[in-house]
Amino acid sequence: MYDDPKHIKDNRINARFSDDEYEDLIRVTGLTGLQKSTLVRKATMKLVAEIKAEFERNLTDYEDAV
Repeated sequence: MYDDPKHIKDNRINARFSDDEYEDLIRVTGLTGLQKSTLVRKATMKLVAEIKAEFERNLTDYEDAV
């Protein structure tokens, strides 16, 4: 099925949303054509990458200051 077994998505995390948050999620999936789980995963991974990059920038700034 997968050429590289590292691409298997076998780890699950549950999240709960308020009615308003869920409605927003449904609206965006309707606009994009993505499934809810795909949208949440893409948004989560984008945020993780941004936080990771910010942390690495801050760490580099700290190391440069020392």
